[in-house]
Amino acid sequence: MVHPVAHPFFDPAQADAFEALASKRDSTFEMKYFHVHGTGGIARTLIVIGTNDHTKFTNSFEYDWAEYKPTTPFGVMPLLTETSADGKTKLRIAESDAIERYLARKFGLFGNGTAFQEVLVNTFANSTQGLIHTIFNTYGLIEDPATRAKNKGPLVTDSIAPWIKYHEQHLQANGANGHYVGDSVTLADVKTAYVISMIQGLSGEELISEEKTPAIWK
Repeated sequence: MVHPVAHPFFDPAQADAFEALASKRDSTFEMKYFHVHGTGGIARTLIVIGTNDHTKFTNSFEYDWAEYKPTTPFGVMPLLTETSADGKTKLRIAESDAIERYLARKFGLFGNGTAFQEVLVNTFANSTQGLIHTIFNTYGLIEDPATRAKNKGPLVTDSIAPWIKYHEQHLQANGANGHYVGDSVTLADVKTAYVISMIQGLSGEELISEEKTPAIWK
């Protein structure tokens, strides 16, 4: 029995679009998200790094979320639309993690292309993503000031401090050259740059600074 496609987003015909665009560097991109950095911030950075051309990327904020939400695959943002240079081929990607990994692979941000380096990049990136989620869920998304204040201590002690310790060690082991793997920018580096701003927004230079964490800072 052939089951209908649950959502047009998952139409198997999309496979042809992915094959056509996956290795192209001349596409244009539109990111549908809210007017905040949030979970769309890293993908936006990857696009700018990969294209080196701000004109190939647009943010889309002008829509009625209540009306648009039912048309999305999971009722959440962000959504990325990629369009080929000739305008004939389009694809949409949902879920920030899938978007980031697709873009990282497209733009060569997984190291030297070997399976080993890709696993390393994913390992460091996943570790940092876990911290990003923790900061969002226990602090960033909390509106009550008293609850935020209460959560800050355990957040620093149980999550941020261990992350700093281990990532500083790994970055030092790679030569403190500003990269986790080799000597070029990868997805792991971009995620860490993102979380540094979150940590400093929470604690200034109390936890991360050029003096205290030179490899992370680099």
